[in-house]
Amino acid sequence: MDDAQLISRAAGGDRGAFRDLVERHRALVYRVAYQFAGNHHDADDITQEVFVKVFRSLAAFRQDAQFTSWLYRVAMNACIDHGRRQSRTLSLDDRDPDEPTGGFEVPAEDPSPENRAYAAELRDAVHAEVDRLPPQQRLIFSMRHYEGLKLIEIADALGLAEGTVKRQLHSAVHRLRAALKPVREPAIPS
Repeated sequence: MDDAQLISRAAGGDRGAFRDLVERHRALVYRVAYQFAGNHHDADDITQEVFVKVFRSLAAFRQDAQFTSWLYRVAMNACIDHGRRQSRTLSLDDRDPDEPTGGFEVPAEDPSPENRAYAAELRDAVHAEVDRLPPQQRLIFSMRHYEGLKLIEIADALGLAEGTVKRQLHSAVHRLRAALKPVREPAIPS
């Protein structure tokens, strides 16, 4: 069953259809929430809040709109609301150490202590600098580079012009490059 059919049935009171919709999209919402919150507990709370809002709003959902774009917007608003309630700055220390590192893993074929140390330093530096980005840039960067969304999908999800998304992403990447410039690759032993 596609999303449109599930939405229609869930809006009509079919709890099984809503459960299927949640199962289909929970991982996406959780990843967005985790990127914003930086820990399991808050990401779970935000994810639950998103689906409560979705359940309450399904009857008003425009069937001509893309569900995932609408879902992203609900998730982003829930993240922003959660951030306001928390009223704290995100930091690397808030991240769960067991979580994936966003593509900055140590390659299995190169387990040398120097390269492991470098990979850990790079991973920590990237996370710390992403955390320092302004909220909208952090969100757009995460949606593009961690979620793999196209610029037009990000624009639709956030209700922004594609040009605005491009500018924000460019600014985020420029800031990250400038901030990460001091992180050097380890010397290769001869």
